[in-house]
Amino acid sequence: MNKPYKKHLPLAFSKSAAYLLSALLSAALFFSGCGSSQLYRSLPELLPKTESQPSVNEGDKAAFQEEFDRLTDQIFRDTATNSLLDLHYTVTDPKALQLKKPESLYGDFTLESLQEETASTEEMLSRLQAIPKSSLTPQSQLDYDILLSYLETECMAKGLEEMVRPLAPTIGIQAQLPVLLAEYAFYSPQDIEDYFLLLEGLDDYFGQLLAFEEQRAANGLMVSDDAIQRIVDSCQPYLESVEKCILSDTFSEKLEGLKDLTQEEKEGYILRHQQLICDRFIPAYKHLSEGLLQLKGTGKIEGGLCNYPGGKDFYRYMVYASTATSCKNVDTLAKTVKKRIDDDFKAMASLLRAQPQLLDELDNAGFALTDPVEILSYLQEAIKEEYPEPICKDYSLHYVPKALEPVLSPAFYLTPPVDRPGINPIYINQGSTAATKQLFSTLAHEGYPGHLYQSAYFVAQKPALFRHVLSFSAYSEGWATYVEYQSYRMDPQMSPSMAKLLSTDSAISLGIHAYIDLMVNDQGWGIPEIYEYVSQYYSDPDKQFSTALYQAMTDNPTNYLEYYVGYLEFSDMRQKAEKALGKSFQPKKFHRFLLDIGPAPFPVIRDRLNAWIKTGGEAP
Repeated sequence: MNKPYKKHLPLAFSKSAAYLLSALLSAALFFSGCGSSQLYRSLPELLPKTESQPSVNEGDKAAFQEEFDRLTDQIFRDTATNSLLDLHYTVTDPKALQLKKPESLYGDFTLESLQEETASTEEMLSRLQAIPKSSLTPQSQLDYDILLSYLETECMAKGLEEMVRPLAPTIGIQAQLPVLLAEYAFYSPQDIEDYFLLLEGLDDYFGQLLAFEEQRAANGLMVSDDAIQRIVDSCQPYLESVEKCILSDTFSEKLEGLKDLTQEEKEGYILRHQQLICDRFIPAYKHLSEGLLQLKGTGKIEGGLCNYPGGKDFYRYMVYASTATSCKNVDTLAKTVKKRIDDDFKAMASLLRAQPQLLDELDNAGFALTDPVEILSYLQEAIKEEYPEPICKDYSLHYVPKALEPVLSPAFYLTPPVDRPGINPIYINQGSTAATKQLFSTLAHEGYPGHLYQSAYFVAQKPALFRHVLSFSAYSEGWATYVEYQSYRMDPQMSPSMAKLLSTDSAISLGIHAYIDLMVNDQGWGIPEIYEYVSQYYSDPDKQFSTALYQAMTDNPTNYLEYYVGYLEFSDMRQKAEKALGKSFQPKKFHRFLLDIGPAPFPVIRDRLNAWIKTGGEAP
């Protein structure tokens, strides 16, 4: 997924529909001056400390393993059955896993429900800490470390639930939910009826979101009028006619997949669908927009999260929830990001001094392949030299409806249900310059060896089910960004020097966005500070550019950060492995090591990396 809805609500186990959105709509730290003393091998110092655990008798190990399995199974079941939307996107056959159909359509979204989720997280953490890790199997010990880090991070949100922002331009629920509804797969006629229920209940769900925003406004936490207007503007494409609605584009196509339906039944469903769009979907967006406009004037605070009461604490929680970084604190992370940007900038300048002709070649530089099917087919073969064999080669390509091109990302990938990994939709936004001119690297990010490839590999490992419902977006986005930059070298015609120049330039640009995110939301930077900073890297930058950066960071805190920090972590781990292993380092084995662990906090992965290096780059 490439920058759609991000994890603004990582509370509990995604018991709000917002978590589902973040989980579905699927940039290191080893430089001179930033050695291992600045990296954690455990959780950040802000988190609760875990007490040492006593040794366990052999006779008790089985009981502790059973308790751990019960706990993780409960996490999976509670999350999967939180709402109808959650369930449908988690599994296609709930009966096979004995999952009951939930009554809630989207899940509750109230301050009380968010606080209950935090309390539930604390209770789960207590249960987990009562289990001695040494009593578990080696795989469960890895799962234990992952879950412990996740739960402890979520507990940082206690008392800050009212800071959650469910609505935001581009990556808010209101902007991304239609994509999930458009991709709501029909496996049986009952799925059509469930989908209709979701459309019927959309206005009530938006009513909850609006009531939550009204409560935030009453307590002085509302965003600025300009930000409200940008959210309202993001709703406008969904107020179009039935014919232009994103849901209309896919509904008939999905009906064709149900072979047992008669033509008369299909026509009846189409008529009902059109009526629901007219009577429920469009009015829901209209009511939400009107309600948000009524809140103009209530936002008294400008700027990043740190300017709001409790905002700095909430932002620092968001940083760890979004990045799962191995940096010991946010201040160290900011210094590390800045140092890497400067190092990359110097490396690019050195490359251009050595090969000045690259500047002349830059205007005509581009990727050799431009057809998406051809690109994905080529990448499936090209990656085999440095990555394990692709597990799944099935995918479907979709193009973002023209009306939505201004408000959706350049491209994104939707994670398939646990029990049907062959469903792999990739959306391309033809209205985005990034998606058209950089389609090769974009599809490397979304497809192979990016999101689709990594997701399919993870499912094939048959991990414990609860790991499918924990979100570690910096792992998934960081991996996709890391391999995207690696993909420049895979282009059949691009020179190694040009590939290095373009990938480094992309990394610098993303890093600048990430650093400004930290400075705006943690240190209170405004437009003047942003302009002064970007002037170091761009000659005579447009003031409008600084304003756009400021708006992006205040609208979507940590969005860019998780991409860049994840990329940095993977990049640094590779540098560390290459330095330690020397000539025995093999990219394919290194990538297999990372993929075998799967989505996890980076301190947990780094602990395993040390053990992997000691084996000489073989599986521990």
